[in-house]
Amino acid sequence: MFMKSTSSLFAIVAVCLLFTSCENEEPPISFASNPGFFTKWVLSKEGATCNQGSTYIGSSQNQKIELNILKDFTYNYTIDGELVQSGTFFAKQGSITFSPPIHPNNIQLFSTYTFTGPNLFINTTELLNPGSGEACDVKRVYTR
Repeated sequence: MFMKSTSSLFAIVAVCLLFTSCENEEPPISFASNPGFFTKWVLSKEGATCNQGSTYIGSSQNQKIELNILKDFTYNYTIDGELVQSGTFFAKQGSITFSPPIHPNNIQLFSTYTFTGPNLFINTTELLNPGSGEACDVKRVYTR
């Protein structure tokens, strides 16, 4: 009896491991799989919806903001030609993580994005202002 229950338990554990360890994870974005993603992007539009109804005023008014995504998985973020942030990134289909974050008020580790060819849409969750408790869903559109 003991041998039969032990064998049954082992079989159940083996089946559970088989189903949980075989997740189909998407590979990260690479230059080989998506070369159009790795380019210089210019911010063309910025807007937000905040959870307490505040108006988000983007800091990009009358500024040329560029996000340069390089094939070695690094990025440069410039405002009017001056480097303000650089680091590394990791992108999978639909999510991207910048380290360090591009925007200092970002409160999530990753951002979501949509790449349509000529446009790159990046959505982040950020504090309205430094030290604020109000979160905003910020949407930025970049073009080539």
